[in-house]
Amino acid sequence: MPNQSFDSARFLSEYWQKKPIVIRDFFDSFEDFVELTELQQLAQEAAVESRLVRCNEDLGYQLQQGPFTVGELPSSQDSDWTLLIQAAELWVPGLQQLIEQFSFLPRWRIDDIMVSYAASGGGVGPHFDQYDVFLVHGAGQRRWRLGPKIAEDTASKALLTTDSGLKLLREIEVVQEVTLTSGDVLYIPPGYAHWGVGVTPGFCYSVGFRAPSRAEMIEGFSDRLMAASTESDRFTDVDDLEVPDNGEITPAQWLTAWQSLHASLDDPQAFLLAFGCLVTAPKYPELIETLTEPVAAEELMRYRAQGIALVRNPASRLILAADTPATEPV
Repeated sequence: MPNQSFDSARFLSEYWQKKPIVIRDFFDSFEDFVELTELQQLAQEAAVESRLVRCNEDLGYQLQQGPFTVGELPSSQDSDWTLLIQAAELWVPGLQQLIEQFSFLPRWRIDDIMVSYAASGGGVGPHFDQYDVFLVHGAGQRRWRLGPKIAEDTASKALLTTDSGLKLLREIEVVQEVTLTSGDVLYIPPGYAHWGVGVTPGFCYSVGFRAPSRAEMIEGFSDRLMAASTESDRFTDVDDLEVPDNGEITPAQWLTAWQSLHASLDDPQAFLLAFGCLVTAPKYPELIETLTEPVAAEELMRYRAQGIALVRNPASRLILAADTPATEPV
């Protein structure tokens, strides 16, 4: 459980999406959810998204995508490597308990937990993310160099182009340097430069948050509006059509088209459904078996009345939206 001294209201007011903060002893007594052998076994599974990052003085950071064979994974005695397992909560049920510790934030905002094991000298290089993340530290020590927020207009110039697929910063202006250990948490808002390196071998649990882009929201909303449109939903000319120049789109004509489209866009219910579908879209849809036909709520309640346990597939995402039409629950 989080330390009783943690003030979530103050955190949300002063730090959330504003600036990084180091929270020492966020967890009074923290025990790791996995062991290295378990992480290595997961990295060998085709269904699991895994990565291995090696650091070489001459070659820099080198990224390999899983699944891996036993021989491809480094020894625990080696240094300068990091093994990462994405969405580890799907494979390590106990990690759901870690997610619950961040209940002061909307559950639908949490994307997944990435578990990383860094050997001494291991890390993924200096970088920044486009989402909020809590870096929960397990056994071992990890040194963090924290930098300023990367301005959007300079982000592309700040990135170092590599063949490895890693988006790394050319350099990092260090404004704070800390070494964290078991129970410590580092919160990083979107856009802030950071660089973690293993001092002693250990785990880090990255609780990442979903941040739908404006483009994704527009796409999801437009897809829903398009699906609801019919063949007869077409442009119609204005009354008293005048054609001073048949090679021109007149203001009256394009404004008529715009007003027609704008009327379709002014549909908060349709947007709610589109937004709900976007933020509940499974990260790995292949892990969810699609039903051949819908299941009514009444049928589910009958199962419950019979004492049959209903268990959510951990790969699926469920939310409640009070304003959702009863015919189309999200």
